[in-house]
Amino acid sequence: KNNKTNSEINSAFGYFSKLGLYKEDIINKSFSTLTPKLLLRYAPGHMRSIEGGRLNYGNLYNLNKVDELDVVESGLSTSIGFEYKKNKLEKNGTIGAETLSISAGQVVSAKENMDIPSSTSLDQRFSDVVGEVKYKINKNINLNYNFAIDQSYKDFNYNEIETSFNFEKAKFNVSYLQEQNHVGNQEYLQSNIDYKLNNSTEVTFSTKRNILTSSAEFYNLSYNYINDCLKAGIGYRREFYNDRDIEPENTLMFTISIIPFAEINSPSLR
Repeated sequence: KNNKTNSEINSAFGYFSKLGLYKEDIINKSFSTLTPKLLLRYAPGHMRSIEGGRLNYGNLYNLNKVDELDVVESGLSTSIGFEYKKNKLEKNGTIGAETLSISAGQVVSAKENMDIPSSTSLDQRFSDVVGEVKYKINKNINLNYNFAIDQSYKDFNYNEIETSFNFEKAKFNVSYLQEQNHVGNQEYLQSNIDYKLNNSTEVTFSTKRNILTSSAEFYNLSYNYINDCLKAGIGYRREFYNDRDIEPENTLMFTISIIPFAEINSPSLR
């Protein structure tokens, strides 16, 4: 029996810089900004080998880009990228709603680090180029796109496209995700519908289909009652399996949420 206590101290140092550039187009009534960004980062020492994780634009400028809370990727690296945003220019000269956003960047490391999972591409000197695009087609329709391109700029290793439609009583969104090569191996289509019956009740339905196996993974159907301090609902879920010998699983659940304090779920009924 070992009663000794082991402790570790991990540290990372970074210098972050950005430059804001803008252009005001009075004729087309738009206001555009271009922001180059740079993070110079250094973490001394060694790191434990880990599994899993993915680099995306959301964590590109984080000091720690891996999923483990107690692990810091070691070495010297630079995150470089940019953000471009376009907003409406109101008649009184104020900046209005954002209509377009394009962001992209890459991590350049001093040397390879095989302790970092290959799914992140941070094990290589030049990581994947990661980015996101947000486009507001009109007040009801939005388009979001997240991607990761191989360092050779030839292959898309990650694609995630989501389109949402927002109307007075109904909300509908459909998303497509593809992972390949070192990022993963999955491809699916998912959709979700929210419909308000009145000011206090709504019905939601969602489904997910695996494109690689050409099969449905689940169906979710729920009915919710909502007021200022309470959300109560009943949900039905039908989950499918790749193995045809296993019967689909049906689940019925009751939920109560006290806003904004807690959520109580009943035991699942199968």
